Amino acid sequence: MTRQSPPSVRTLCLTGGIACGKTLVASFWARLGIPVIEADAVCHDLVRPGRPAHAAIVRAFGRNVLAPDGQVDRPALGRLVFADPARLAALNAILHPPARRAIAAWVAKGGPAGAPGVVAPGAGSTPPLQPGGFRIVAAVVPLVYEAGWESDWDRVVCVAAPPTLQRRRLAARGLASTEIRRRLAAQWPVPDKARRADAVIFNAGVPALAEEQARRIVERIRET
Repeated sequence: MTRQSPPSVRTLCLTGGIACGKTLVASFWARLGIPVIEADAVCHDLVRPGRPAHAAIVRAFGRNVLAPDGQVDRPALGRLVFADPARLAALNAILHPPARRAIAAWVAKGGPAGAPGVVAPGAGSTPPLQPGGFRIVAAVVPLVYEAGWESDWDRVVCVAAPPTLQRRRLAARGLASTEIRRRLAAQWPVPDKARRADAVIFNAGVPALAEEQARRIVERIRET
């Protein structure tokens, strides 16, 4: 897909490994006046009952991945697909195309608030129209390299964290060691993503340091 943002928009993609701190960095950028859309939240919206992706998931995986209220039981679906690469590929084939279209449409409009999955700039944030005459918008796309989407963006920024910290954070979310290994194995290694990215934010668990790196990246873009 060719990048479809207007000339007045600069687009950032935030990627990285699971539990590296992508949501944290997204919140920093939102405070700087940058609207951010999260691919995971977009996918969550796509699988609501009545949506085509919801029906496709039921056809592919059966009704045992549904909660009693008909919503997709995301933990149950996760346990199923991360235990079987073929099933994970099938789920990605269902979700990636519509998610990519939804994010591209949001970018093409300049990042409007109110869309599903958008972390809107907070009150008192820096005005989104920058001195250089362009607007910065960002998307959190954990699998941007795995899905071959990197050419969609002006800049790709990778959030990296020590593997021990990733595992500790995942364990704190209630994941067993076997499931942690499977989820880490389902993504590219963080060092590979960092080598390909235009910039890297190292998040070793000190939010202030990660925030400073996130701010400097935005300042460099605003100066161009």
